[in-house]
Amino acid sequence: MTMKSLLLGAAAGIAAIGTAQAADLPMTKGEAVEYVKVCSAFGPGFFYIPGSDTCLKIGGEIRADYRGFGGDNIGFVKNTDTDNVFLSKGKFNRNNDRIKFNTQGRIWFDARTETEWGLLRSYFQINADSNHWSGTRNRFQIDKAFIQFGGLTAGYAHSFFGFYDNDYGNTIWAPYYAESNTVNLIAYTAQFGGGFSATLSIEDGRDHRQDGWGVSDFAVQGGQQVPDVVGQLRFDQSWGAVAVQAAGHQNRTAEALLPRSNKYGYAVGGTALIKIPAIDGGHFIVEGQYANAALDYLGAGNTVLGGADRIIDINGRYQNGKGWSVVAELGGNITPTLAANLVGSYIDTKYDRAFDARKTSIREYTIAGNLVYTIVKGLTIGAEVAYTNVRAKGFPTSADLGETVQVGNAKANIWSAGVRLKRTF
Repeated sequence: MTMKSLLLGAAAGIAAIGTAQAADLPMTKGEAVEYVKVCSAFGPGFFYIPGSDTCLKIGGEIRADYRGFGGDNIGFVKNTDTDNVFLSKGKFNRNNDRIKFNTQGRIWFDARTETEWGLLRSYFQINADSNHWSGTRNRFQIDKAFIQFGGLTAGYAHSFFGFYDNDYGNTIWAPYYAESNTVNLIAYTAQFGGGFSATLSIEDGRDHRQDGWGVSDFAVQGGQQVPDVVGQLRFDQSWGAVAVQAAGHQNRTAEALLPRSNKYGYAVGGTALIKIPAIDGGHFIVEGQYANAALDYLGAGNTVLGGADRIIDINGRYQNGKGWSVVAELGGNITPTLAANLVGSYIDTKYDRAFDARKTSIREYTIAGNLVYTIVKGLTIGAEVAYTNVRAKGFPTSADLGETVQVGNAKANIWSAGVRLKRTF
């Protein structure tokens, strides 16, 4: 037998032994791959989180804003030497920006699960601004973060006082005067059928405070003892919706302020929505409210001069800020790619003898219109023009803090216009 024959025989034997051993091994399968599945129960964009029955939607926006301003500059100025506050009014000075740019990124997560007790939902949104209009650069802000379970809503959500701002509020930048705050709350909404619902919301009163005209001396509030209580009755139908709402708000002075006080303010309001079926997305909505020592519910924080729930007058007595506001919007899609909105809003607040004047008051109104054109799906360009008129009466006024200060009047006319490019995904 040659060496070649021996090597071939050995190789054949090894192969036979290996085949026999392999036949004795158990058969195995590859690991199963779990693919992401589309969840159609809650609309487009939702998918099942792998390994769970929870549907998740991730979305976001990029907003590139370019704005310009013109007209008067009006505001409160504090003289640090005399500790007095003056109402100053004049043309834009060299410290004011006529042009402002800002880019904002938004991202949100919407997770929903159907349970035997109803829908369980959690929502989280964060906004990041490159150069916010307030002057803060690289500002990150929690927009909303809440849990919903059946009729329960808990977390950081839009106030249940009114619904214009939450459901519409379609101006690009222009101010309007209505409740527009996101607040910490816990609320329950009961559905009675036929479109009727009722909501009771316990809301953090610190999120609803109006402390003054940017000057803490006007009113300093103490710690919260009682939260705000907000109630709303709402009726929804195919033609639109109506609602009435009311709120109670605590005003408690700080330890250092004398005389000390613990009083309560309130607000009442109503909203009416009429859908216009002849126009895609066509709507007319109006919302109005009255408040006494609870000016946040009027939208006072959106005004040029702001306002205070209560102030101490020159005689050391507390004066409630009170007044009313209204906002109305008409809008819809003119064509499948072009939408238009026209908004008008007015606010009137006053104090009795705040600066030894018979009446101290601030009146402001804004008219704004915008057009939004859809370039391609998910990309729009919008343009807006707005006019704001401000009138203040009964305030200390001075063009120069060194001049003699008198109780007088001031008025201002402010124009703004701008363009927004928005990508939604």
